[in-house]
Amino acid sequence: MKYQTLIELRVDAPVEALDALTDRLADALYDLHDVTDPDLGAALALGRLDVSMVVEADTLEAATAKAVTATRAAIHAIGGSTPGWEDLIHEIGAQAKALVGA
Repeated sequence: MKYQTLIELRVDAPVEALDALTDRLADALYDLHDVTDPDLGAALALGRLDVSMVVEADTLEAATAKAVTATRAAIHAIGGSTPGWEDLIHEIGAQAKALVGA
């Protein structure tokens, strides 16, 4: 099954740095495998980046994990760090399970 996902990121960086960062992150997202139609939107003044993509998975939980993992891989590819994401992935998985009543 295909799932459209959207992940909102908060970035703590000056607005001037965010423009170049979004270009690099968009390129890294397009280089990802196992996802389709990756896209990046931004509200630079707010330090917010919206990452969307389509992933194929058997369950909502698996789709969510795949999208989060792909986003994290793109962040790491451009030299970014993702402290605390292990906890985030577990929390999102629990929320996805609750949504489907598992």
